[in-house]
Amino acid sequence: MGRNTLSLNTKNIEDLITKLDGIGADVQKVVTDALEQAAETITDDTLEVISDQYLPAHGKYHGKDGDTENSVVRNSKVTWVGGMASIPVGFDYDKPGAGGYLISGRPDMSPDVKLNQMYTGKKYMRQIEKDMVEVINDEIVRKMDA
Repeated sequence: MGRNTLSLNTKNIEDLITKLDGIGADVQKVVTDALEQAAETITDDTLEVISDQYLPAHGKYHGKDGDTENSVVRNSKVTWVGGMASIPVGFDYDKPGAGGYLISGRPDMSPDVKLNQMYTGKKYMRQIEKDMVEVINDEIVRKMDA
């Protein structure tokens, strides 16, 4: 899988994971669930904003081959290496498609505004982080009420 441009601030999540571990929750299961839900949201949002209505020239140059849409990472699964979890999201740059150009633009083409905001702005990833925190907090509350 190729490079990825999204980054997630995990400081708040790390603190919650410590709390999860302290109350005996299945940390790996909860983190996996939170990451997979986040990946699903990112996939759905990416597919929405690569529809013709959001693309430069309203998709006129998007092509009918579907390469860009087919390069969107789908059905991502978390990979654990030791205590570190990762999940692929966004565009698979090993596949043909214009995902990278749509995010950053080219000298002769402006970036897709919505994709650029998602993949380079902080606001979108702050919302993804909040969603993940909510999943983890829900598990903390559930475990403490049990």
